[in-house]
Amino acid sequence: MLHYKPVKRLEGEVIRDQLLALSGRLDRKMFGPSVPIFLTEFMEGRGRPGKGPLDGQGRRSIYLSVRRNFLHPMLLTFDMPIPFNSMGRRNVSNVPAQSLILMNDPFVVSQAELWAKRLLADPQWKALEPAQRIDARLQHVYLNAFCRPPNAGEKQRLRQFLQSQGETLDIPVAARADDLRIWKDLVHILVNTKEFIFIE
Repeated sequence: MLHYKPVKRLEGEVIRDQLLALSGRLDRKMFGPSVPIFLTEFMEGRGRPGKGPLDGQGRRSIYLSVRRNFLHPMLLTFDMPIPFNSMGRRNVSNVPAQSLILMNDPFVVSQAELWAKRLLADPQWKALEPAQRIDARLQHVYLNAFCRPPNAGEKQRLRQFLQSQGETLDIPVAARADDLRIWKDLVHILVNTKEFIFIE
């Protein structure tokens, strides 16, 4: 049995913190007051608290305030324990709502855009030719997201995506290596892979 270990899904708090780290917004400072959670327009009800910032000021998930009637939608989708009673072991589910959250949640979308901006602003690739710049950035995002370089097939598929997305958005070929819209969509796709939220 020592040769096998089942895959483990990351907790919602870890996924959220991981997104903040990739975007460069993670505040690693310890201690301090809790941060009010961001309230969507659908989060209505009695005792509605003040609305917090979308990214929780970059604070780790452990510092987000918990209101029993206004729970964080993303963390709740990824099995955050409901604070109505004690829970000996956290549930671990794999449901379609988790994929929908990673595709559509405003926090996830905003962090993907910040990650892409951070990637494009990095000066280390500015002197490279566009094709080399693309390859270097693909290598970089994979190392950051998955702690490994992309293999040849993955690189090919990512290049095809950049090309098709550039055509869809009507972006000139010469500008595709540095266009924020393309790279935002590409890193958002990486966030939506199983490898991003599962540990093997």
